[in-house]
Amino acid sequence: MNLVLTVSAALLGQATRNEEEFVTELRHVPEGWFGVGGLALLVALCWAVVWMYRHEGRIGATVRVRMFLAFVRCAVLVTLAVILLEPVRVRILRQWIDSYTIVLVDTSSSMGLTDTYRDESAKKRVASLLATDDPPPIRRAELLKHILGQADRQVLQALADNNRVKLYTFSDQPQVQALIHAGWEDASPSGSVQSTADSQEPAASTPDGNAARRTDSPLVSVEDVSLTFSATGAATNIDRAVRRAVESLGGAPIAAVVVLSDGGFNQGASAEETARYARERRVPIYAIGIGDPSRPRNVRVVEAIAPENAFQNDPFSVSARLTAEGLDGETLIVQLYERDATGSGEGRIVDTRSVRVGPGGSIEPVTFERQGVGVGRHVYTIQVPVLESETVSEDNSRTVSVNVIEAQTRVLLIAGGPSWEYRFVTRLLQRDKTFDLACWLQSADLSAVRDGNTVIDHLPVLAEELFEYDVVILMDPAPEEFDEPWSRLVDRLITEYGGGLLYTAARPHTPEFLRDRALKPIHDLLPITVDPEADLVLNRIGHYQLRGAPLDIPRASVGHPIVQLGDDATATKLAWREMGDIHWHYPVRREKPAATVLMRHASPNMRNAYGGHVLAAVQYVGAGRTGFLAFDGTWRWRRYGTARFDRFWVQLIRFLAEGKLLGGSKRGMLLTESDNYSLGEAVTITARLFNARYEPLQRDQITARYTVDNEKTELVLTARADGAGWFEGRFVPDRTGSYRISVELPGASAAETIEVAREIRVSRPNIEILRPQMARAELVTLAEQSFGGRYFEMDQAHQVPELIPDLHAEIPIRSRPTALWDNWISFSILMGLLTLEWAMRKWNRLL
Repeated sequence: MNLVLTVSAALLGQATRNEEEFVTELRHVPEGWFGVGGLALLVALCWAVVWMYRHEGRIGATVRVRMFLAFVRCAVLVTLAVILLEPVRVRILRQWIDSYTIVLVDTSSSMGLTDTYRDESAKKRVASLLATDDPPPIRRAELLKHILGQADRQVLQALADNNRVKLYTFSDQPQVQALIHAGWEDASPSGSVQSTADSQEPAASTPDGNAARRTDSPLVSVEDVSLTFSATGAATNIDRAVRRAVESLGGAPIAAVVVLSDGGFNQGASAEETARYARERRVPIYAIGIGDPSRPRNVRVVEAIAPENAFQNDPFSVSARLTAEGLDGETLIVQLYERDATGSGEGRIVDTRSVRVGPGGSIEPVTFERQGVGVGRHVYTIQVPVLESETVSEDNSRTVSVNVIEAQTRVLLIAGGPSWEYRFVTRLLQRDKTFDLACWLQSADLSAVRDGNTVIDHLPVLAEELFEYDVVILMDPAPEEFDEPWSRLVDRLITEYGGGLLYTAARPHTPEFLRDRALKPIHDLLPITVDPEADLVLNRIGHYQLRGAPLDIPRASVGHPIVQLGDDATATKLAWREMGDIHWHYPVRREKPAATVLMRHASPNMRNAYGGHVLAAVQYVGAGRTGFLAFDGTWRWRRYGTARFDRFWVQLIRFLAEGKLLGGSKRGMLLTESDNYSLGEAVTITARLFNARYEPLQRDQITARYTVDNEKTELVLTARADGAGWFEGRFVPDRTGSYRISVELPGASAAETIEVAREIRVSRPNIEILRPQMARAELVTLAEQSFGGRYFEMDQAHQVPELIPDLHAEIPIRSRPTALWDNWISFSILMGLLTLEWAMRKWNRLL
């Protein structure tokens, strides 16, 4: 049977309960005087029938028989009258349209701030809310919990008395927490039939075009709602929360939207636009302000800057940028704390500075100098002691770590012959105590005394021998002594273990070395593409130029640590312009896409389709770094001063060596996408680990630990399917601070363990603390420019439910009527009555 709908389909989609009943109706009941006249006519006819039968004087019928016949005749008249009125049967489906009150609870990270309430009026409101004379500093999230949970959840219960309550938490994205049944609904565990609005929430589009996740929300009672809020969101997007929540209900009646927030509109549309959206949909917004609205007193350490790595005994700087608000003219103390990465706590104060806050909160940068610290990773915290009545204390410090590399970087130098380049470089590295040099001069006799700090008597060909070095320098070596297995071993040292490789070209062996197919793994490591026509180019340009040609430092590379020969970019440019001259170079086609060109030939005759010939380039390869020098004449730079020659080579080798030292252990490294994370942002940890024989660690999973505030938490890293020895895991920080992530590996002996560690910093998102005060003006605009909304202070929250009406409705839906007279039953009744009358008259000999 088809239904004739009398309400819109949008409303039907929100119905939650159905009640069905059947009623009988008369379709053609005359109205007004016609009805009175019809009824009077029927009564008159029945009276006439009774009167005639009563005065029937013929023999053969008693008074009782005549009255029975009169009754039958009246029944026939009544039946005909009913048929004329057309009785019908109608099925009525009564559907209840549920109304909703949307409650949006702000859980962005600013709600985790602790307010001291310097504003007296705000302090009184907090005292009234907490029922105390002297309220202590309190987190905004705790105030949320108190407002919604006070007096046995009186506010929530009052909101749910008239309408269903859909409770959301939100920061940059809204998330449904509970759907609370209204007071007039069945509160049984099964609840009533769930509405389309609750079980099939439409997918709203996110800014990147993806659909938001649909959420099924079974009905619960007020007592079942959890009021524990985690204030870790990255931003406050009230506009998105309002729009998503309203759109999720489709066409269901919305009695009001209640927003509990500090009003930090730092993402999404403004308060005016959000209010306009609500006004167009005739939805009132009631805003409840949480937090201290007074102007903040705050000092913030914006950034801490330090080198990622420093060599032992070398000086390095730790600098900080600070800003202040509400502190103009005051003097601040800035402290530098130092601790070992394996330790805990703040460490010890190693230096202190005093700075004065200028107009508008400006503060000059603060720089601390450090030198002579031990080998290993050191954590430096730049901190300003918390001031009295300071609004935000969590941004008073910044942490940065510096990896102090051991004084001696192990270098293996392999040379084809004792060139001038070889002689001066080996002398430099032997004198410099930060290097431990081992040399293998191929042209020397087997009985000759080898150069270097560590004397070797054979070329390292085993992994245990080669992998002990941080950098391998191939200074125009003869290729006859190398084979493909050794080349692959070098490849593993660079790509897997983070080692460094430098190749310097010269006339005797480079053409042959770069053509040897057995050495292709080494060729692939280099940051240049070999030119197959290099010999032809050499014949054209000549094997030696009598006059030196200038070299050019590309603009993008002036700041690269290898080529820095001065204290600033200008001094570096002047130094290279004065001393750079090239008498011979090996031409290559071009640099590889991932390479950084440090030097190009400046002569117009030394160019190809890709620009000036590449003279020096470096690149990252896997976990390590490689470099290429197309000439062997850097020793000529010594005539401009040995300091420049020395500085260039020391910086070049240190740069290549850093790749192996970044992970903190030669047995592996821990990698993260960043050193700094926002609270609530997922941290993905990737581990590259090796066993005692420097082979990829073969395990299904390993256990890592992260430590923050002296609290250790275990984390499982599972093996990745795409590579042996690679492991991955993730966790979400639940507090701000410095996190130390570590993995322990078995050492060479059963009692020995080796730790691989990394440190990251977790802080609140900047946009959440740039304006820490409660934005009352924005919340007032949001409420009062919506459809009849209002702003309330936190101690007035109990007044909100009184203003929200009950908007749920009952919608009847009637089926097509079914005629009750046009059937065999009506016909049988009528014929039965007439037949009964005829038979009785015949039996009693009446006409």
